[in-house]
Amino acid sequence: MPALKYYLPILLLLSFVEFSSAQTLPPLPNDCVNAITVCGDGSISSNAIGNGSADFNPNDICSGRETNSIWIKINISSTGTLGFNLKPQSPDLSVDYDFFVFGANKACGSLGQAIRCSTTNPLQAGLTTNMTGMNGSSIETSEGPGNDGDSFVKWLDVTAGEFYYIMIERHHGDSSFNIEWTGSATTGKSPFPPTPTAAKIKDDTICNNSGTNVFNLNNYSSSINSNINNTITFYSSESDAYDNINPIASNQTLSEEEKTIYSRVTNVNGCFDVTSFKISAYKNPTATNTTLVQCDLDNNSTDGITNFNLTQAENEITNGNSDILVYYYKSIADRNSDNYIINPNDFRTDKTIIYTKIVNKNGCNKFGEIKLEVTPTLASLNEIGPFYTCENDENNINPEGTFNLKDVKETYFKNLDIAFYSTRNDASLELNKINNDLITSTNKTIFVRIEDNNKCQEVKQFDLIVNKKPLVNLPDPLPKLCLNNPTARISAESGFDKYEWIKINNNGTETTIGNNQNIVITSTGNYKLVLTSIHYDTSGGIKNECSNSEVFTINASNIATFRPEPEINDIHSNNRVTVFVEGEGDYLYAIDNPSGPFQVSNIFEDVPKGFSTIYVQDKNGCGIVSKTISVIGYDKFFTPNNDMRNDYWKIYGINSSTQSKSLVFIYDRYGKLVKQLNPLSKGWDGTFNGTPLPASDYWFRVKLEDGRDFKGHFTLKR
Repeated sequence: MPALKYYLPILLLLSFVEFSSAQTLPPLPNDCVNAITVCGDGSISSNAIGNGSADFNPNDICSGRETNSIWIKINISSTGTLGFNLKPQSPDLSVDYDFFVFGANKACGSLGQAIRCSTTNPLQAGLTTNMTGMNGSSIETSEGPGNDGDSFVKWLDVTAGEFYYIMIERHHGDSSFNIEWTGSATTGKSPFPPTPTAAKIKDDTICNNSGTNVFNLNNYSSSINSNINNTITFYSSESDAYDNINPIASNQTLSEEEKTIYSRVTNVNGCFDVTSFKISAYKNPTATNTTLVQCDLDNNSTDGITNFNLTQAENEITNGNSDILVYYYKSIADRNSDNYIINPNDFRTDKTIIYTKIVNKNGCNKFGEIKLEVTPTLASLNEIGPFYTCENDENNINPEGTFNLKDVKETYFKNLDIAFYSTRNDASLELNKINNDLITSTNKTIFVRIEDNNKCQEVKQFDLIVNKKPLVNLPDPLPKLCLNNPTARISAESGFDKYEWIKINNNGTETTIGNNQNIVITSTGNYKLVLTSIHYDTSGGIKNECSNSEVFTINASNIATFRPEPEINDIHSNNRVTVFVEGEGDYLYAIDNPSGPFQVSNIFEDVPKGFSTIYVQDKNGCGIVSKTISVIGYDKFFTPNNDMRNDYWKIYGINSSTQSKSLVFIYDRYGKLVKQLNPLSKGWDGTFNGTPLPASDYWFRVKLEDGRDFKGHFTLKR
């Protein structure tokens, strides 16, 4: 719905008008002479701001004054009763609107007393709403000020042809308002004069060779509104049209430009409507006729019928102007009916002329033609290719390699106008050109289009072949170099044409150390294995060699050294031995058997009393070392009955080189020493001075050479 904006934020929702800000503003409607004429259904939404020059009698019966006022004029079109409801948009009771009605047919400056007025204060009067107005239930013609009345007075009896002025005044608060008209004069019809209609017309663009045109705006008047009693004026801005200021001349000259024209239609009642349209004057584009030559590449290369990419002519047709659109037609009739070719980049034809229409960004167009020619291909160039490369990733299921098309062009097509394509059809129609010098691809065929002055001369082809690279699989795990025997043998997989073993020196340089499948390495460090596969063509000639490499490291290993001495927890029901070693290798441990089983842990549980041998094996094959340990222990009983089993009792884990100076004492149950036992002897036979002692429990004390002193008991059984 149109809107009117002044210095104050006023919005009049009328069916006929929209006011907007302008550089030159019309007088404010705070005075009677500037009152807003109500048209159509008369709906009003506004905010009364600013006061006028007191056009009414300040001693009016309602005791009013202009604080924030707005004046409106109503012309009556229908006889009957007329009232209204003025509704502040804020329900706050402190928002207090007053109004004064003057007439009928009173002129500004001689309005006299108001015939209707209300200046009731909603808060002072104890009302529940801040609405005010005129209705059919009220009988008084005035009320207020202050606490007097209920804000409503009796509506008017109006006659068609009359006019009235209404001053609306916002005495307190801040809120815009809406007016709704009531009464029999509004029933089934509008109480106010109708609004004229300013029709929306089509924009008018004139294209010619000069780009300049003179527009007579009066020629558009009958299309905007055909009522000869209405006045039609034209403006350069919307605000000028609504404010009815600065009208423009009817003749407008435009050159390579577009202009928006605003048209105001005003009827005899002063009601109006505004519309807009654009006029434009632009220059026609230039079109160059050209010839498009295509190579006949289909199955019948002599019938003169082939596929054309008509868009290849666009650059020449438009002189390189990318802002121009080109449409293609099979005939002049098709061009006249705009039945253009849907797919011009793949158009099969036997015609010799294609008709064009070029359209610039301003919608101006020009006609042209393309002459089509089909030519045989050249036979003077030698066949080339195939070209080989090695795959980029040996783990890719579909091998891809990188090819340098720039090298192909420089070697085989030097000084020729060529382009590369992935398919024959693309080469024929010049679609999807390969723009990169380096391309990564699987095995494929490349097509080369050769041109002379944008005319196809030949399309040739060559193959790109991707050869596999060797897959380097080194032994896993890699061998270690034993420092006690510094040689490590490594074998590569068979089936390759070349082998190269390289030592990577500490300074980063490389030294080749072998060219066989196998190599013996005698020092630790970083190495590289390079494998090469040679690929041949059908005649047996070498086409390319594909190599792949893997860097690996040979680390040192060695037999173990026992350091420190094993930790032995003996003279227990569970004797435990912990072995400690040093060395560069990874080690496994076994006890009493050089063949194992070997274990990863260096701790042995439940080690038997006496002497045991610990074996430590290097996992990398550098050898086994051993060490004999002594585990001190004794039997809980013995049976000296000469059956060759358990005939003697002794302390185990002592020999001539281990704990040989230890002392062993045996006592009977009464504490009597019955034997001081030589720890190197075969043991006690259960006698005292040659006399067998009875079966019983006996006690002992051992003072080991290493300083340990322990006691215990055992049983002599007969």
